[in-house]
Order: sequence, then C-alpha cells, then structure tokens
Amino acid sequence: MSPESEGYVHPELVTGTAWVEEHLGDPDVRIVDCDPREAYRRAHIPGAVGVDDNYWKNPDDRTHVMTPDQFAAEMSKRGIGDDTLVIAYDGFGSLYATRLWWVLTYYGHDRVKVLNGGWNEWLAEGRSVDNKGPAYPSATFTPKIAPTWLATAADLSSRLGQSGCVSLDVRSNEEYTGENPRGTKRGGRVPGAVHLEWLNFVTSDDIRSFKPAAELRRLFEEAGVTPEKRITPY
Repeated sequence: MSPESEGYVHPELVTGTAWVEEHLGDPDVRIVDCDPREAYRRAHIPGAVGVDDNYWKNPDDRTHVMTPDQFAAEMSKRGIGDDTLVIAYDGFGSLYATRLWWVLTYYGHDRVKVLNGGWNEWLAEGRSVDNKGPAYPSATFTPKIAPTWLATAADLSSRLGQSGCVSLDVRSNEEYTGENPRGTKRGGRVPGAVHLEWLNFVTSDDIRSFKPAAELRRLFEEAGVTPEKRITPY
C-alpha cells in the first residue's frame, strides 16, 4: 500500500516496505525495530537497531518520558544524529513505532517516519531478514523540546468542558471504564473523554496497517473528533 495514495493529510509521516528496502544500508537512514528486545533478537529488518524500552520512559520516574539528556544518549549510541532519517517499525500495529515517532518529534527531530504495516508487512512480502545486531558509530543528537507536542495534567484540566476541546482516550475499553486500572491508584477516564481504542485505527487483519484516510476520518467525525477542535489524546 502506498501512503501517498491513501489521502492522508501528512503522507510524509509514513513510508512503505519498498522504499525501506531500497534504502537498506543508506548511512543517513537508521531503521529502528521498536518491538521488545527478545523479538528483535529472533529476527529483524537487516541493519535495524533494537531498543531497550519501547516506551522511552525515564528510568528514574516511569510516569514520564526520558529526560533530554537520557533520550539524547539513547539516540547517540544507536547512531542517530541530528540529520538522521529514522524509520520506526514494530509488529504490533505501530503502537511502539508511533511512540518513538512522538518522542523524537517532541524532542525536535522531525526526520522520522513510521513503516506502515511494519514487521508484519515486511514478512508477508517475503523480504530479507537478519538476526545480527549492527554496530554504528555514535552520533550527536541535540534534543530541542517542542512543548506543543505535550499536554500536562494541568493543561488537560483547564480544557475540560470547553466546547472546542476534546479529550481522546485511545486505551482499551476496560481501561476506559475503569474495570482494568493497570496498576494505577484510580481506574477510569478523564471526565467527558471520547473513547476510540487505538486498534480502531489499524486494519483487523494480520498486518495491522493504518486504515485509509477516508475510513479514519469517518471514525473520528462520528466520535466528534474534528479538525477545528483542540484534541488531546491519551
């Protein structure tokens, strides 16, 4: 599937397997396998680097994302510098790949794409795989915080009840209802939040690629999540 043909507003944020295969070995491209480390060790796209924490949490405070220095160190040791084009992928509907996309964007690095269909698409097409852990020279990664990509609890609280604002809960139904608190002190949701579990955004087949733009647009519009509103997903 070609991202350019799907009608996305920003098709440059995703890429396809053919493009990635054409750029294997490109020194300016770093492919990042965002699946758990044990899956990476079994097999991955040739030349891809693995990750230790695919949520990129601060090891000293698992509530929040890594600090600028912590994240810069993780990027540097994987050979990701300020000019590197990062291709993120996983085998779970891009859940972890989009997480890396967000953290990179939050730290001011906009040269990042998500491989649509990820590992599942790559395997289904019979493309080459590897189980070697490549070593790349360290690079200089300069984090530049882009604050508009993050909302604090205070930010969200201040928007509650405003007609032009939407809190979008993309967790599971059990988390949304509070049936599964997942270790938190209180189960439930932000008051007035709209619920669309993230799995609604990917296909239900074995590939789990992003759904076409028209279908996604319909899902969001039916839930009242429209472009003119200020949307805070969580």
